Amino acid sequence: MSVLSALALGLVVSAITGVITKRLRFHQGDGLMAIAFALWGLNDLRGGRSFWALFDAACCAFYAYGWWHGGGGDGTRRRLRRLRRRFQGVRRTAPATT
Repeated sequence: MSVLSALALGLVVSAITGVITKRLRFHQGDGLMAIAFALWGLNDLRGGRSFWALFDAACCAFYAYGWWHGGGGDGTRRRLRRLRRRFQGVRRTAPATT
């Protein structure tokens, strides 16, 4: 078993036990599962197993979607909104007198 597979398996076990014991919420478990499937995908790419790498990428995307929409991406969304404000135009005309 490679190091990447062992790390991924450890993350899967941590995610499942954390959700079962209610120490982790579902979206946090989804985040750990997404990282685990990304590691498995890298291991499959390194081993030349392209079908399984594609399968792992699809599972990673599924769990990353669950993490993002479950509240895991709140800090990232906040940072993106702050960055977006820097690039929005600001009206700089003088107020019209009536």
